[in-house]
Order: sequence, then C-alpha cells, then structure tokens
Amino acid sequence: MPEPAAVDKPPRTVPDKPSAPRPEPAAALDLSLHPNVFDPLQPLEPINDLSTPLLPPLFGETVQPESPFQLNGKLITNERDEDYWQSVEGAQLQFEFKH
Repeated sequence: MPEPAAVDKPPRTVPDKPSAPRPEPAAALDLSLHPNVFDPLQPLEPINDLSTPLLPPLFGETVQPESPFQLNGKLITNERDEDYWQSVEGAQLQFEFKH
C-alpha cells in the first residue's frame, strides 16, 4: 500500500496584538441655548374646568359590541405533576358562531 504524499502546511503565524484605541479629537460642538430663547413663550392658563376628564376611563366596565363570533379556550393539565409546564397535556378551544 503506497504511503500518502506529505502535504506542506504553511507556517503558523501569530496575529499581532491589537493596538490601543486612539482617543478621538474633541469636536467643536456647542449645545448651549441662547439666553433669551424662552422669552417669546407665554405661560398657559390653569385648567379650571375639571368636569371633562383628560383621559378616558381606563379601568371601568366597558360594553363590547355584540359579535357573531366568540372564541373561548383553556389548557388541559395534569394536576399530579409538580411543574406546571410539564403538566400541560393539551388545549381546548371553543368556537361559537351566532347567526
């Protein structure tokens, strides 16, 4: 059986160490405001009429419009298992169409 031909591998080189990052020169950027920038602004009048709420009711009962379609569902679990996610065996979906 003939011996495989020797393959010449290129010599292994060690990568140079990365040079330290160079500090960037400071940019000539002026973020100061003109001293009189707020002079043309006028103060707002306080709100005296509090009968109209500013926000809609966020946690009150809302009446949903009657829909001809309803979807319900639940997970089917095995209560004997300690880990909740391991106890999930399936899901039950209920579709209801009203006409």
